[in-house]
Amino acid sequence: MMKRYLLLSFVCLSAVPTCMQARSEKSKNDALVSAIENVEVKLVEKLLKREGIADNGRKKLLLEAAEDAAERSEENISLLRNGWDCARFAGWTAWSGFGAFTCLTGTVLALAPVKDKNKREIPFLEDQTRMGFSVLGVFAALCTVPGIYYLKKAWKCPHASRRLESARMIEDLIKKAPLSTENKDLNIL
Repeated sequence: MMKRYLLLSFVCLSAVPTCMQARSEKSKNDALVSAIENVEVKLVEKLLKREGIADNGRKKLLLEAAEDAAERSEENISLLRNGWDCARFAGWTAWSGFGAFTCLTGTVLALAPVKDKNKREIPFLEDQTRMGFSVLGVFAALCTVPGIYYLKKAWKCPHASRRLESARMIEDLIKKAPLSTENKDLNIL
């Protein structure tokens, strides 16, 4: 009876390392696929260097995942599909619009003739209010210029474009990754 228990415990203990190895392989593969899907270039690069790719079938699956991530990233290059770029565009639109409105208002009020109590027109250089409006118009114009610059940049969806670029970098990393057939080769990389 005791021999059976010893034999059973020996069989169970010998199966644990293979189960653990299979589980760790699965978690490594899941980590790599997750990093590809999340477009994390540095993590993919690190995992490929540390673990490598075991065979052509695995490389093909990883390449398909990378191509899918690149396609999704390319589809998201739109102000309506990318929240961060949309918010950025809306913010710079508001900034530029407010600046242009303030510039226009300041200019109109600075150029509008003002009359004193005797119905005589006050010269521009003697009217501090009009001079203040002209300064406001110039200041608003100076603030509008960078707003328009950043508005043009936001129109190009830089966040989504960087994500697409990263997805393509991951594709290249996987294409260039060497195959490793032995476990000791995987650990050397």
